Amino acid sequence: MNQPLTLFEPDRTKMPVTTLADYIYPAIQKQYVTILTLEAKVLADDDIEAIHQMRVSLRRLRSQIQAFTAVLDIPKYMGDKQIGKIAKVLGKVRDLDVLQNTCKHHQSNLPDSEQIHLDKVASTIVKRRRKEILKVKLMLNDRDYQYFKLGVNNWLNNPQYLPTAQVEIKSILPELLLPTIGQLFIDPSWWIDQDSGIDPELAVSQLLLIHGDIFHNFRKQMKATRYLMEIFVDRYPAQYLDYLKDFKQVHQLFGNIQDNLVLDKFIRKALGKRAPTKLPTLYDRIARSNHLNWNNWQPIQDRYRQSTIRQEFQLFLIKELI
Repeated sequence: MNQPLTLFEPDRTKMPVTTLADYIYPAIQKQYVTILTLEAKVLADDDIEAIHQMRVSLRRLRSQIQAFTAVLDIPKYMGDKQIGKIAKVLGKVRDLDVLQNTCKHHQSNLPDSEQIHLDKVASTIVKRRRKEILKVKLMLNDRDYQYFKLGVNNWLNNPQYLPTAQVEIKSILPELLLPTIGQLFIDPSWWIDQDSGIDPELAVSQLLLIHGDIFHNFRKQMKATRYLMEIFVDRYPAQYLDYLKDFKQVHQLFGNIQDNLVLDKFIRKALGKRAPTKLPTLYDRIARSNHLNWNNWQPIQDRYRQSTIRQEFQLFLIKELI
């Protein structure tokens, strides 16, 4: 169902100024080409990194579609929801691959009494993954996925923009970035603190139990912000990379925490509610890991709580655009 992809190059003689379209097209094209390139490896299932990278490209593409909704005329089959469905199927396999690697990392360093229980968890992961990778292979051959590829391919061969996309980038980019930054800065995660009156590791564990969904949504918002900012790194001076570095770090820290939460949830399903008592050493490590990630997050949290820092960043996006 694929049609040959003809790469689109804007006619610079007719487009004397740099527009949003000049950035949007190559951003979408790059992710689509990556997705196509990785298909065979994902179907062969001989490289878990292929699944990871394909999922990342789908997520980047989805973030782009969401961010550029106001300036793109997007066909249904390359829309936000369609991409999300595809990425979700891959995500289930990726989560299991991360769990499998984590189990392998811990298996050689646990007491024998805990090895037995972790071996059971590892066996459950292998069985679950066999089922989920079959779903991925079916998905990559089904009609909806083929229509998704056809939709992106057709758009790349004949890109459709709303008038805003043809506006000079210097006069419109801050209006594109600032709403995303504003949503990020009003997320409640910036103002959630651990209880200072109890054991620090326990305090962080309680926070994650109570506010886990908030932090998960915060990570997704941070990821979308990071992906959007990365498209425009050449439009700002070097300080832009400092802000981007902060957001990358937060994305990674909460990704580590999310991996631990997924591991905990999976272990409890495999071993039951008494899982922490069956794997006390492992759960101690999870608690320490979460505490370490939280400690690394706190300096960034404290910095961006300051209204002057947030306002400086927002003014920077307006005043320092190249």
